[in-house]
Amino acid sequence: MIRVDEWTDFEAHDLAELALSVSDEIQGHVSTGEAELAHLDAWLDEAIAEGNCDEVRRQLLAGFYQTLGFRGDWQDYFSSANCDLAQVLTRRKGIPVSLGILIIQLGRKIGLDVEGICFPGHFLVSFAGSEGEVYVDPFNGDELSWHRIELLLRGALGNLATLSDDLLQPSGQWEIIERLLNVSKGALLREERMTEALRCSELLLRMKPGDPLETRDRGFIYEQLDCPRFAADDFEYFIEQCPDDPVADVLKSQLATLDLSPKPLH
Repeated sequence: MIRVDEWTDFEAHDLAELALSVSDEIQGHVSTGEAELAHLDAWLDEAIAEGNCDEVRRQLLAGFYQTLGFRGDWQDYFSSANCDLAQVLTRRKGIPVSLGILIIQLGRKIGLDVEGICFPGHFLVSFAGSEGEVYVDPFNGDELSWHRIELLLRGALGNLATLSDDLLQPSGQWEIIERLLNVSKGALLREERMTEALRCSELLLRMKPGDPLETRDRGFIYEQLDCPRFAADDFEYFIEQCPDDPVADVLKSQLATLDLSPKPLH
């Protein structure tokens, strides 16, 4: 497995391998995921016929969503299982960022020029087509018009948001893994799985050491895990780094309520 931290050369590794390494650290499901990924590689060799970039893209998307049965999980969208690539591979259900990672992985394996886009509120995938970029919603495999992408943007940022080319620039693999970890952390927090959420936060801080916002978030998790001393250290760091942030005043009050007295040993 790949150790994910600030020194990792993210562009030197397959994107799905990076995501499975994250799964291993958070959930411990990696062996199943690796086997399923190998099955997908074998499927590519059998199912995809030669053709131009548009023909191969259409074969890939039809095979992925129809033949293999991958799909967006409408019923339980915010489940942490949808962020764990190993579980996505076995359940064949996910959310845009996890399904997008698989589409990128498979597309690149067969020579397509495919990129991920950390679009506001909804991860997208872009393919180089014969007549320009083709944008795909990895949640269901639909090819998106400019108008539909603009509707996604307004759903995330409000009706006054305007779509621009800058928002459709490809994201690097570091940014995609950061997106995956942030979504995973949010899902785990909603499920009150604080130990796994802490692992997400620690991974994010390995990728961007000293980040004050992530340190603050880790402090909230430590507080939920009844580790007040660690929580206080993280809150104090955030206050020092971001004294003008409105949250800093809230945390000053919160620090006063933390019980930092030594715990008796039994």
